[in-house]
Amino acid sequence: MKKAVLALSVLMSVSSSFAQDCTLEEAQGIALVSSVEVLNETQCRAKINSVKMFSPAYNCPLSLDEVLVSGVIINCNRVHEGRIDGIFYRDNSKNDSNIYLY
Repeated sequence: MKKAVLALSVLMSVSSSFAQDCTLEEAQGIALVSSVEVLNETQCRAKINSVKMFSPAYNCPLSLDEVLVSGVIINCNRVHEGRIDGIFYRDNSKNDSNIYLY
């Protein structure tokens, strides 16, 4: 019985140490842009038509569905021939649910 309790407590401590608080969700990708909405002097919101490549981070993945629905905040000069590429991210530590592009 003691061995079972000890094994269970070790298992619980190990599994809780791997749990992460994902303050930064990320994915690397290449996306085709359907439209660009100017937000201010430097920032635009790119609406995504489709993706050529999307690779979510292993630890704190960003959902492709969220990127497709909400679009991505970018520097307006980042759209090249109707596409954007880089690291898509959302910083959950801020009071902002937008997705941005590094």
